Amino acid sequence: MRKKPIITADNILSLAREKKIEGKILRAKVVKNRLYYRIRVPYEKNWDIRYKYLKMAYATKREADAAQYLFPFAKERIGKHSCVLESCICLDDIAFKPLNWNFSAVIGQGEEEAELLLANRSYLNYAKYCSLFFSNEYRFPDGTFVYPYVDWNRNIALQYRKRGEYDDYRFQLKERMAALRLAFTYPFLKRKRICLVFEKYSQMAQDNAYYFFKYCMEHHEEQRMKCKIYYVITKDSPDREKLEPYKNNVIDFMSIRHITYALAAKLLISTDAKAHIYPVRRKGGVLHVFIRRRKLVFLQHGVTAMKKVDFFYGKGRSGECDMFCVTSDFEQKVVTDYFGYRKEQVPITGFARWDVLEDKSEGNREILIMPTWRNWLENLDPETFRESSYYKAYQQLLQNHAFYEMLETYDLKSVFYLHPKFKDYVREFAVDSPRIRLIAFGEEPLNEIMMRCRMLVTDYSSVAWDMFYQRKPVIFYQFDLDDYLEAHGSYLDLKKDLFGPTAETAEQLLERLKNCANSEFAQTEAEETLHQYYFKYADHENCRRICQAIEEKFLA
Repeated sequence: MRKKPIITADNILSLAREKKIEGKILRAKVVKNRLYYRIRVPYEKNWDIRYKYLKMAYATKREADAAQYLFPFAKERIGKHSCVLESCICLDDIAFKPLNWNFSAVIGQGEEEAELLLANRSYLNYAKYCSLFFSNEYRFPDGTFVYPYVDWNRNIALQYRKRGEYDDYRFQLKERMAALRLAFTYPFLKRKRICLVFEKYSQMAQDNAYYFFKYCMEHHEEQRMKCKIYYVITKDSPDREKLEPYKNNVIDFMSIRHITYALAAKLLISTDAKAHIYPVRRKGGVLHVFIRRRKLVFLQHGVTAMKKVDFFYGKGRSGECDMFCVTSDFEQKVVTDYFGYRKEQVPITGFARWDVLEDKSEGNREILIMPTWRNWLENLDPETFRESSYYKAYQQLLQNHAFYEMLETYDLKSVFYLHPKFKDYVREFAVDSPRIRLIAFGEEPLNEIMMRCRMLVTDYSSVAWDMFYQRKPVIFYQFDLDDYLEAHGSYLDLKKDLFGPTAETAEQLLERLKNCANSEFAQTEAEETLHQYYFKYADHENCRRICQAIEEKFLA
């Protein structure tokens, strides 16, 4: 057990900066439109330090989006080795942005300042802020609301967003019924060795998890690995009918059976973090902390290269896993160097969905345009979204008559497909050419679109790797590269290490498109060399390798 540091007036600022000490949160209570935030912090009567403010800061990596508020402490009670401080915040005075706002205490000593982390390590703290009987929230007239919740660091933070269907009290009642059911059936469920397979928000069956599940069902992996494998998905998912042949192994998301099995599971297997087996954003959720203890095999959604995600998926972080499946020696090195996993936790298997990839572009002349999302644009109202450089860049492309003429000249068509996190914004885009189709997330399986298209235009989306795997050209449209690197970062040099040409303007993009069309979308020699470097396997055995890795590590 790590020894607690001795805190003095001389070292308290340095310990706070190094995050070696923290204050304890005692209360975060919403009364009408006010939040009362009470903390206990280290203090001695003879110290020449002062706790100046409670700081509330918007959780963002972009300097342009940064926002913070400082609130003086209204009440103070000094004890023997600590003091209790309380601050009152009028929630109507805050210009809230979605989603999360964090708290810290600002310490002053002369002209020096430091921020003290705040947390509450007690598991009872979860129950306090997941109550069925006390709302502890403030609702705004526009339908949004704000409430205290316990984040990954055990800080009682604030979340501001629109209310969702899973905020309803009926789901909290289901949780309690599932916990009661588990108490009577746990020995039986434990012997079943339950493996739950799921994808983003448990709404999809299009990605690595679906193809892994399908392989397991068709190759009788349950019998071989001596476990029970189930797929979790919402009742209204457009992908539901794809799972009909395996309906006995399909579980309805947020049913009592689903919650019970999530608590009893031997293993979670997913393209996303553990949180996606449960409502990702939901007020309440007493059992969420227990579900988070399940072991996770991370199949990934895309190759880890063009977006830094170790702050979330790294060892000891909120999205950590127990096995991290990768596609090459290059990617394995990224994960072991930056994420904190041992080499044996990062098997090189390839992606399950690549087992079914085949080039179906013969006779088709389609270009897929698929940008990724931006975390600073999430949950914006449509009017604010339309003011973003992201919207303007793609809308100008979709309205560009030179683009229309190029499609006509080379007899091409184009598909514009938005990232799932931006699916509600697809209606904000408009086109005036019959050669361009706008597709909302879920309307068509992305795998089918990628196999059908001749090439891809993206910015930084990991879907580029799927197209490159098929030896199809990729153009990277980097109109906001500096903003992207500031917010997300990259493990690759996005100007030098990519496997396709880059463009910063619509004019450059059209020039690159014409070059690809003139070469009949052929891969260059340099791209062929990179293909061998970035992919260890180009066979149809990825699912088999994943099953073998899971069996050896978890089910032997």
